[in-house]
Amino acid sequence: MSSSLPPPGVNQPYFTVSALEGGRVTIPAPLFIDPCPDDVKTLPLPATPFLLRHSVTKQNILFDLGIRKDYENLPPVTAERANTLFQPIDMAQDVVDSLAKGGLKPSDISHVFLSHIHWDHIGDPALFPYSTFVIGDGAVPLLEKGYPHDPNSIFASDLVPFERTIVLKTSGPGWKPVGPFPRAVDYYGDGSLYIVDAAGHMPGHYNFLLRTSPDGGWMYLGGDTCHDWRILTGELSVAEHHDPSTGKVFCIHTDKQTAEEHIRRVRSLLENPRVRVTIAHNGIWFEENKGGPMFWPGAFESL
Repeated sequence: MSSSLPPPGVNQPYFTVSALEGGRVTIPAPLFIDPCPDDVKTLPLPATPFLLRHSVTKQNILFDLGIRKDYENLPPVTAERANTLFQPIDMAQDVVDSLAKGGLKPSDISHVFLSHIHWDHIGDPALFPYSTFVIGDGAVPLLEKGYPHDPNSIFASDLVPFERTIVLKTSGPGWKPVGPFPRAVDYYGDGSLYIVDAAGHMPGHYNFLLRTSPDGGWMYLGGDTCHDWRILTGELSVAEHHDPSTGKVFCIHTDKQTAEEHIRRVRSLLENPRVRVTIAHNGIWFEENKGGPMFWPGAFESL
C-alpha cells in the first residue's frame, strides 16, 4: 500500500484549513471501541467541522457542519436517539457561531461539503441559504425515502436543497487511485483537493485529501473513518455489539470489513511526515487544542 502522493505543480494552489466548533456529543463507548474497559461507559467527543480557504480563488468552503443547536427538530427517531443515547450534548457554539469569531457569515461560504448525512455532521443546512451543497450519491436514496415519507427514517427528506446540491457520482469518470486510496477525484482539477471515496461507514461517505502548501504539504480530513484516534493508530479496534435479547449485531459502520480496509489505508498516511491526519471526533486532540491557534480565526500550520 503506497502512501506516495502526487507532487506539486508549478504555482500549485492549496488550502488554508481551520478547525471550527460544531458542538460536543457523548457516545456509549462499548458501541464504538474494542476492547472497552469495564469502567469506561461513555466518551465525550467533538463534532468538528473545518473551514477551508482556497489560495487562488479565495473561496471559503466547509467540510461538515457539526450538530445543529435545535437537534430536537431532527426526524423524531434521530431526536430520540440524541436525547437518550448521546447525552450530554454541549451546544454552547455551533458552526455559525464559530465562523463569526473570524468575521465570516454563512453567506461567505460558497460550498458546504457533507462527508455523510449522519445527524452530527449535517448541522442545519437552512442556515446556509446561498451555499452549494455537495453530497455523495449513496446518500440520495436515503434522503428520497427519508422522513416524513418513512416515519421511522433517521434522515430528513428535505435535508439539502437539491436545486443547490451537487451529487458526487462515484461511478462516473475521473475517479482514480491517489496514494493509498483506490478511488479519488481531483475536484477542482488543480490538484488542490482530492475527494476520497471512504466506503464502509455508510452510503455516500467521503473524505478530503487536500494540499496545505505549494511545496508538498497535505492534510487528510477523515470524517467518520473511525470514532476514536486509537482505532486509527491500531491501539483499539472497531466494536461490534451483540444484543442477547434480539440476537442482532450492531456496528457503527454499515460494512465493517470495508471500513477497516479504509482505516488501514488512512493509517498508512501517518507514516508520511508531510500529511496531517484528522477525524471529526478526535476527543484527545480536541481537549489538547480547543480554543487554540488551530481554531478559526487561526489555522493549522502546514507540515
